[in-house]
Amino acid sequence: MARFAVGEAATSGFGVVARHPLAVGGWALALVVGLIVPAIVGLFWLGPEFARLIQMALTQKTGATDPGMFDDFMRTQSSMTALNILYWLWSSFVRAVLCGAIFRAVLMPEASAWAFLRISGRELWMTLLFVVEQVLAMIVVFIVALLVIVLTAVVAVSGGEQAKTTAIIVASSATAIAAGVLIWVALRLSLAAPMTFVDAQFRLFESWTLTRGQGWRLLGMALLVVIFILLMEMLVGAAAFGVVVAAGGSLEAIRGPGALEAFISRPPITLLTELWPWLLGLGALSAVFSAVLQAVFWAPWATAHKALTAKA
Repeated sequence: MARFAVGEAATSGFGVVARHPLAVGGWALALVVGLIVPAIVGLFWLGPEFARLIQMALTQKTGATDPGMFDDFMRTQSSMTALNILYWLWSSFVRAVLCGAIFRAVLMPEASAWAFLRISGRELWMTLLFVVEQVLAMIVVFIVALLVIVLTAVVAVSGGEQAKTTAIIVASSATAIAAGVLIWVALRLSLAAPMTFVDAQFRLFESWTLTRGQGWRLLGMALLVVIFILLMEMLVGAAAFGVVVAAGGSLEAIRGPGALEAFISRPPITLLTELWPWLLGLGALSAVFSAVLQAVFWAPWATAHKALTAKA
């Protein structure tokens, strides 16, 4: 039976970043252009309308109702829903393109042009995979949560004097069991993305066969990846806080009564004029850090797939 080295797979993302630092910059740029810019455009598109509704609600007299306000609210809500769905589909595509680039860096290192970024059938199939996975996950979680609630309610109604304690125990136990089963299923299907990328076809349940007998190794790899990401976020967060304190000299300026409120209540143009260098620098660093996190998260799955499918 083919196996993969848990430690080697879990740390493979750091190797990708070390071998292709310029590609990481390209991925950061792709994140900004693909995700942040459309989000800002959507904000400017619906922001004024949403702000107008809030202003109307705040100025509404007690007991008085504007007949057109509800229609405006529903129209804005429909626009926001449509925009959220479009952004979800678009973000799935952008994630597939970035994920494909990381897989390509692991599995096809010779294709390094354009920071490994491509828009091909592989990325389109992965987009479909991500959409299907998210929809299935929402459906399954909803059904499981509903079953746990119904089971807990039945126990609470028929539990007698100890109904409350019994219901809490049943709810906790059922939730833990359901979470364990869902994690196990997710691990068994976790190589669907690299399989879809390599085969350039939709793959999901085929991962079940490939991961047979690899559950504990996949769990160990996933735990290490999560630990790495949490440690990186803690270190970067601490460093960012230190920079803010150093740049401001101290936090006393915003600790006085009403000081923070006065700072935030200034006109947006004034805030942007004063803070734009910091916002631009923070945005650039955040994009690079996000690209590194993406590499650390996605590369291990491609490495595990490569090892499990390698010919003896």
